[in-house]
Amino acid sequence: MRINKEEHLKHAWRVHRLLPDLRIEDVWVLPLELDPDQSIGELNLAFVQALEKTATTGLAGWLFRFRFFLGKVFGWEDTVKVKEALPVGSIRERYANQEGMTKLEMDSKGFGDFVPVYDLKDEMLSEIENVTVLAAVHFGRVAKGSGKHGVQMTVYVKPKGLFGKVYMLLIKPFRLLVVYPVMLRLIGRQWEKFQQQSVSDKHKFN
Repeated sequence: MRINKEEHLKHAWRVHRLLPDLRIEDVWVLPLELDPDQSIGELNLAFVQALEKTATTGLAGWLFRFRFFLGKVFGWEDTVKVKEALPVGSIRERYANQEGMTKLEMDSKGFGDFVPVYDLKDEMLSEIENVTVLAAVHFGRVAKGSGKHGVQMTVYVKPKGLFGKVYMLLIKPFRLLVVYPVMLRLIGRQWEKFQQQSVSDKHKFN
């Protein structure tokens, strides 16, 4: 479910101080719940696997493949080397500078094309950058009743130049109506599989 950005801004998350120049593009509630002992970082694998499946599923998959084809033709996929230490201008560099950290203290293990910025108790941030946009995906844990927690997924973007702005406008209807609904459903399914596997593993060792 897509929600208003004010629902994201009302939480005292670290990301607000880190990305004042990136706009909030979308805020979604993920179709899953976390137990009190589960960290927000455990969603990493479910997110990555859902992205991979989205790229091969129905119309959303066709749109992904068409986008990648255009990217290769026009050089849109010439990604900035955000995985190399702390590149100038990256969100990782911002975070390291604000926290007084060195590149050796930063987590360098990425997932897919996304690179981790931080993984805290109640929130996680990753970035991705190419010639069209600098973007970030934020997961925030939100308390619910009965000790459960929901998760909000917020997408931040900073288009690069006029082309980046036009590109973001052109893909918006496809992103909202096709890609995100499929991806969110797959994230929920992957998370459910992980939970079932976790329960099965516990029974094996009991």
